[in-house]
Amino acid sequence: MKKIYLIAVVLITSFWACQDDDYDKPNVFSDVGLYHSQAQAPLDINIFEYITFANTSQNFTHHEWTIDEGNFFLEGPFQWRDSMELYEKQIINPGETKSEEKTINVYFKKSGWNEVRMFNIFDEYVEFRGYSFERGYYTQPAENVAGKWVIDTTLMVYVRDTIVPEIEVKQAGALLDITGTDTIYVEAGDALEFTDKTTIGEPTGRNWFIRTFPVDGQTEHIAGSNLEVANIVFKKLGVFQGGINVSRSGQNIPADNDRLIIPRPFKVIPSSKPFELTGVVREQEDETIRIPFNGEFVPFFQKESFFEVKLDQGGTITNLQIKSVAVNEDDATFLDIVLDEPIYRPDVITVSLLDGSGIESTDTRIPVSFTDEPVIMHNVNLLPPMVASPDDGGFQGDDSWNDGGTNNNASWGNMEVSTEEVATGTHSLKCILKPGENRVQPSATLSQPIIFEPGVDYTFSYKRFIEPGSVVSGGARSGFFFISNWGDQWIWTNYGNGNEPQGVWNEFIKTDVKQTQVFSRMMFRAIIDGTNSCDAVVYYDDFYLVKTEVRP
Repeated sequence: MKKIYLIAVVLITSFWACQDDDYDKPNVFSDVGLYHSQAQAPLDINIFEYITFANTSQNFTHHEWTIDEGNFFLEGPFQWRDSMELYEKQIINPGETKSEEKTINVYFKKSGWNEVRMFNIFDEYVEFRGYSFERGYYTQPAENVAGKWVIDTTLMVYVRDTIVPEIEVKQAGALLDITGTDTIYVEAGDALEFTDKTTIGEPTGRNWFIRTFPVDGQTEHIAGSNLEVANIVFKKLGVFQGGINVSRSGQNIPADNDRLIIPRPFKVIPSSKPFELTGVVREQEDETIRIPFNGEFVPFFQKESFFEVKLDQGGTITNLQIKSVAVNEDDATFLDIVLDEPIYRPDVITVSLLDGSGIESTDTRIPVSFTDEPVIMHNVNLLPPMVASPDDGGFQGDDSWNDGGTNNNASWGNMEVSTEEVATGTHSLKCILKPGENRVQPSATLSQPIIFEPGVDYTFSYKRFIEPGSVVSGGARSGFFFISNWGDQWIWTNYGNGNEPQGVWNEFIKTDVKQTQVFSRMMFRAIIDGTNSCDAVVYYDDFYLVKTEVRP
């Protein structure tokens, strides 16, 4: 018996007769055909759904369908979006697993892999040409059994169970019992750890939510996350409802979802901790400076004199004029500072909060002052994330680092994506050059080409780590090429005649890159050695491209 993992869109798999040398050509044409109603590939459905199978064969002498125990035959007709309750009423011959009907409707009530077997007998030789998920296109000849010709075909159907959410909630590392109805108390600014442990139904995603209890069917979203393990901070005072939406989705995957509401309410109470800066101060894309606290602020006005923003220009400190300070409209745990003048990407800026502001949290705490807290500047890398740092493992086609032909050239070295040494993230490019080899040359193609502004300077940089003990020849160098113009070399850097520090990440920056063509692919000559004498392992990471900004 052949098991077939069929891929089709409303598949009609054709069988046609071929003359066997041992038989005279029959007067009546015989063939065998198979149809099913599933409009996706492979046969992959939700539990409590059905598929129609039809034997469209011609001139068979015997035919029989067989299904697994636990599944059932249904009697039609059906309407679109008929319910499981209706299917239950249309089950015929409960417990029967065989049918000689040409067309059957199979109701799947058993999750996992299920079989639907079609068994046909013919008086003449036939061949089955089909396509399966595992084997691709293939030909299956009929088998001669006691002088008859048999096609014995089993279709494999994957049935996905209904999603059943399962979660854990921890407070300060202790597992909470969430099955009761008692209130869970949380201090403002504290976080609880929510873990999605759902396996039944093979989910692909989830959405945690903390919200107000419904009033007239309306709720207000307070916090949430889509992480499998989410540390959710409770910032707003009040009583809230928590839960999770677990879902399954994807190409050719039957969709499903379910929601679990935690029966215990969460009550957020005033914090016993200091009301203080939490996390880092960041510049936003619109040049707002955003300051995070571990609680919500009461709105205030005209408090700019209690904040200082300083610019450090090589040791020369300048106080920048503040236009406004306000509580963020969307999240009251943030303060937003807007300056009277632009912020430039290379700026070194600090911010301070002075005592005596009179600002309070919603639970009446006074903010802890701070001095010269550095501002993390907003940054834009024009390169795709996995080209900037190859944390996808590389070799993923567009928007990823690939070997550029390196690993298939006998006179070149080798490259791979490695976790051994990284500047940031989890992976870096590892380039290996042995004596007798002359180059390692990764490449990257961008699915969304970058269009440079004419005459505008761009900054390009990367980091390099030479493995200690590497032997680097005096002529060894690296460079980046824009593929459609091999003369456009963004950065050439040599290896310092062997004097470049080894065992540390060294950064190389070029601030006056100009490009005249659309940038869609670059070739990175990581190591070029005309003397073929290098014996080196070099890692690359943190590739960066952005428009150059200079404070006037």
